[in-house]
Amino acid sequence: MNREPVIIVSGQVAAGKTTFGEMLRARGLQYARVSQAIGRRWGSSEEGRPTRDWYRKMGLRLHREVGQDVLCEETLRLVDDHEAGFVVEGARWHDDIAFFRRRFGARMVHVHLTAPVDLRRRRFEGREQGGDFDEAEADEVESEVDALAGHADVVFENSGETTDPLAALINAIVGEEGSR
Repeated sequence: MNREPVIIVSGQVAAGKTTFGEMLRARGLQYARVSQAIGRRWGSSEEGRPTRDWYRKMGLRLHREVGQDVLCEETLRLVDDHEAGFVVEGARWHDDIAFFRRRFGARMVHVHLTAPVDLRRRRFEGREQGGDFDEAEADEVESEVDALAGHADVVFENSGETTDPLAALINAIVGEEGSR
């Protein structure tokens, strides 16, 4: 029986979720983002790449209208092989975590990332075009994120200036050689 991990990543705004997910992908795990499922299934009427604000608004609308199980199922469609290891980045609701726990049981590892607010603000402002950190953090779509830490298998403070601490965490979860 294959025991490769299913890693679900939650965390605060600009805590390093995407960086962590991409590092796991580089180690051989399949990778999906909840926002990717939102964009693919429900699309954007805006020209070009949807904005962070569009994803936030659409994510909240979908949370209310179709529920997180539908959104999580759509996210799983982005993963080719559910028996192999994979990572889903961007869980924001208790229902997300419950869905993946029901589906994958002991294979699931919920990693919750945190970081000091000043560092997260700097990261956010360094990457966002016209976004406001305080507005993003106070948005309703982020309302359960901090509470998810209480249900995580691993809570990790990502306060380093390099990705070395994240790499060490990945080694602890998937081993030195990665998933494959």
